Parts: sequence; structure tokens; C-alpha cells
Amino acid sequence: MDLTTIVGMLCSMSSFSFQLVGINVCHGIVKKGSTGDMSPFTFISYFVACAVWLKYGLMVQNTVVIATNSFGSILNFIYIIVFYRYSSKKPQFNQFLFLGAVMIVSPLVYIKHFQTDGQLALSHLGSYCVCLTIIGYGAPLVSLSDIVHSKSTESLHFVLILANFLLGLLWTLYGLLIADRYVQVPNFLGAMLALIQLSLFAIYPRSSHSRSKVIHS
Repeated sequence: MDLTTIVGMLCSMSSFSFQLVGINVCHGIVKKGSTGDMSPFTFISYFVACAVWLKYGLMVQNTVVIATNSFGSILNFIYIIVFYRYSSKKPQFNQFLFLGAVMIVSPLVYIKHFQTDGQLALSHLGSYCVCLTIIGYGAPLVSLSDIVHSKSTESLHFVLILANFLLGLLWTLYGLLIADRYVQVPNFLGAMLALIQLSLFAIYPRSSHSRSKVIHS
């Protein structure tokens, strides 16, 4: 078993584990009987990214990318169903669903019917995947102004951001080993974005009161 195979397996298993975090979220929704003020954006955006990356994996015939994103697509589809079942804001949810469908269908229709050059189609789809991945990694930074203003990292999840950082490094290494810049670039930038988020915990450390609440919860 060579290094590329080992790193590829680590990438898949780590990504599988990361995607399972949604089970806890869905369990909380079912137990509460409502999604409350939670937004469906996270699950829908992950589903969109996995679906598009799955198509890319099929085009380049990479089993690691195919397996990882097949699992992610199925899992996030289930999460979306659970979220929809308990959502109290169906009209808003439907808008997110429509947007997600457009984000999946548009590039697939383009590369199938409007771009006859196979290599160019692959390049364009790869670039689209890069954008989706960077947006996913950088999403927590949307609340950066609030964090700086409040001097608190209460809205950030340290463990998830650390997992994102390690995943980014793993996938960057895998991208280097298979010489695929569409895997390398977004995951390297993603790891850097996660590192910026982790640095916020050093700049604005949580109070002992906040930490005790986390421990007791």
C-alpha cells in the first residue's frame, strides 16, 4: 500500500467522521420537535458541494473523491429531510432548496450541453468546486465583525474548526500526491481560513464562566 492510498483512505475516513456530526444536530432537532432559529443553509450547502464534487470525481475517475462525496451526499440529503420535517419556516426552506438545486443543476447542464471540450468542461467544473469549498471553509468568518465587536468567540465551535483545519491539511497533501490543483488549492486555502478562525480563540479567549458552561452542558 503506497503513500497516496494511505492518505486517500485517511481523507475519506476523516471526512466520513466529520459529516457524522450532523447526526447530533438532527437528534437535537427531533428531540426538541423543531428547528427553532437554525438555518438550513449548512446542510444544503454541504449537499450541493458533495454533489458537484461527486460529478468531478466521476469525471476524473478518482475513487477517493467519489466515495467521500457519495457518502456526504446521501448523509446530507437525510439531514435535509429531517430538517424539512421539523422546520417551522417552510417558505424560507423552499427558497434555500431552490437555490441549492440551481447551484447543482446549472454547472451539470453547462458541462453536458454547452461545453463540448472535455478538458475545458473539467477545468470549469473543477474551478466551480474550488469556489464551493472555499466558501464552505470560510462560512464561520461571516460572524467575524460580531466576534471582534463583542471580543468573544462564543459563536464559534473550536472542535469543528480544528477538524476543518486538519481535514484541509490532509486533503491538501492528497491533492499534491495525485497532482490535482483543484483538490490542492481550495483545501490549502481552507486550512488557512480555519487557522485564522483558530487564532481568534487565542486573541479572544473564552471566559472561565463560559468554559464551565460548556463542560457542564
